[in-house]
Amino acid sequence: MEKPEISQVSVTYNQEGNSMGTTSNPETIAVHLEFQLGEKDGCFVVIKTKGWSIDCPSDIIELIDRTKKILDVKNPKHEKAKK
Repeated sequence: MEKPEISQVSVTYNQEGNSMGTTSNPETIAVHLEFQLGEKDGCFVVIKTKGWSIDCPSDIIELIDRTKKILDVKNPKHEKAKK
């Protein structure tokens, strides 16, 4: 029997409303790692948000990296691109 594989992992992050004072509603962002081709082929990243705001694009990259570290996920496609 084959070992079960992970198909999806999700992490939801929360933060207070934006610092501009235009909203006090909490902001959420969910980062989903979807293993549609199996664990060995890496994952697709799907992001869903409700009001999340950022100062720079690297903030999103940091959240994706934090999520991947939870599982120590390595994406072979990205490893090849680094070489």
